[in-house]
Amino acid sequence: MVINGFLTSPLSTTSLINMYSKCNRVTDALMVFDTWTHNQNVFAYNAIVAGFVANAMPKQALESYWGMRLAGIMPDKFTFPCVIKACSDIKAILEARKVHGLLFKFGLELDVFVGSALVHSYVKVGYTEEAHQLFEELPTRDVVLWNSMINGFTQIGQFGKALEVFKKMGEERVVPSKFTVTGMLSVFTVMGDLNNGMAFHGFVVKVGYASGVAVLNALIDMYGKCKCVQDALNIFEIMPEKDIFSWNSILCVHEQCGDHDGALKFFSRMLGSGVIPDLVTVTTILPACAHLAALIHGREIHSYMIVNELEKEGNDKDVDNVYVKNAVMDMTHPEEFLIYAGLNSITSRLYEYGYMPNG
Repeated sequence: MVINGFLTSPLSTTSLINMYSKCNRVTDALMVFDTWTHNQNVFAYNAIVAGFVANAMPKQALESYWGMRLAGIMPDKFTFPCVIKACSDIKAILEARKVHGLLFKFGLELDVFVGSALVHSYVKVGYTEEAHQLFEELPTRDVVLWNSMINGFTQIGQFGKALEVFKKMGEERVVPSKFTVTGMLSVFTVMGDLNNGMAFHGFVVKVGYASGVAVLNALIDMYGKCKCVQDALNIFEIMPEKDIFSWNSILCVHEQCGDHDGALKFFSRMLGSGVIPDLVTVTTILPACAHLAALIHGREIHSYMIVNELEKEGNDKDVDNVYVKNAVMDMTHPEEFLIYAGLNSITSRLYEYGYMPNG
């Protein structure tokens, strides 16, 4: 393209920026943008802003947007959704409010795509009332936007409003998605509302979402939190496919109900199925070892955590370490010194359970 002079065209420049951005080559995209400055129109700016956002570089996206404004290039309805997302990613709520005000100047305050981005942004930073007000003003609302409002109210504990949004969604004949279902099940789970949860289970079956792994996991969690262990177990056993969340959910159900022996049995089944435990698994199963004085088993799990660095797993490592260490410290027993004699079986049993590290 360079040799043949194709980059003299703004369309070619924009296409090249988009290509590099989608291939995670942001440096190359920026090089193209900075080199052919004569092609820096609204399309090129939109491409580089979108590229930064898509590659989790929100600060650079906002800097490009500010450069666009300083250059006197007017943003359009394709600019604002990316800019708004960048604001929410770094929780720059003041900048998001400025963008919101600017929408009125450009006559885009009721644009579906821009408005949707702004609703999602407000929900993400906890400004649920502002999000709901904007949501009510939008002339068209897709299922993703409805889900965002349901989840937004759920996150701040306003379950009644989440239910109202779902009810209104039905009144407007918006077809719910699997994300709607899991969002509503989380509402009933936190509320401990078994009756409505069971009724919603019937709705899930009726609309044909009862075979999805994520939905079934949410149902297990709901029944478990409502102390309906058998119902949770029935769902788990009929699942054609089980992921790590399925196993962790059923382990939590047994542990929360004090069935420590049942939790350990499911843990053994999980290992036999070839599913690799994660941080949630071990912090759930270690207390069961403590309650049953299964210190050897608990120390095997602790060994697994160390060799696989699960103590360092997660975004908030300090919090994760607290949970893990508390669980390990809880594994005490009056005859602990006698049990140490049997610890030479740890390595062989780790291989038996199949959770030794690769390589």
